[in-house]
Amino acid sequence: MPKVVDRAERKREIAAALLTLVAREGIEAVSIRAVAAEAGISAGAVQKYFATKEEMLREAFDLTGLVLVERWRELDTSGPILDVLRRHVLAALPLDAQSRSELLVILAFTAQAATRPEWADKIREDYAWTVEVTTEFIRYGQDNGDFRADLPTEHLAELVIALTEGLASRMLHAEPGGEVHTSLLASLDLALRELLVPR
Repeated sequence: MPKVVDRAERKREIAAALLTLVAREGIEAVSIRAVAAEAGISAGAVQKYFATKEEMLREAFDLTGLVLVERWRELDTSGPILDVLRRHVLAALPLDAQSRSELLVILAFTAQAATRPEWADKIREDYAWTVEVTTEFIRYGQDNGDFRADLPTEHLAELVIALTEGLASRMLHAEPGGEVHTSLLASLDLALRELLVPR
């Protein structure tokens, strides 16, 4: 009896192979043939699921979101809420090969979205969700007196997101665990305190 293949699971495996390839060789190494080799299957098998490199990037982009949400679910949520927020920000930064490859795929997908309206819609949807979740997090801190309440919740959420994105971009081009990373993480701590600790 032929083996039943879970189509969604196979697509996720191929997308994960793409991320592994990006982590090791960079986004320019991505092709159907290269991803197939990384996944240990034939190029023809990959093309049963993805006709183009762009389709693979879309799946990998979706996977990065799922992986990040999974990382957030596994985080320690004990202690002061500012510390919990910091852990969430750190989970979104390129601090290792895996998270670096995820960011590279996100940037590649974002660049492609400039000429692909349906991809741009996906980015807008994801960003709106990020703003909503961050806003709820900060509102919770404000309601409990842990975060400053003299500034609009939505503005503080946008600033935290912008801080995260800016640090991610800087860290992408610095040695993981090196002096620049250490300095940027110290800047993160300073910025979060200045932005959110009640005056």
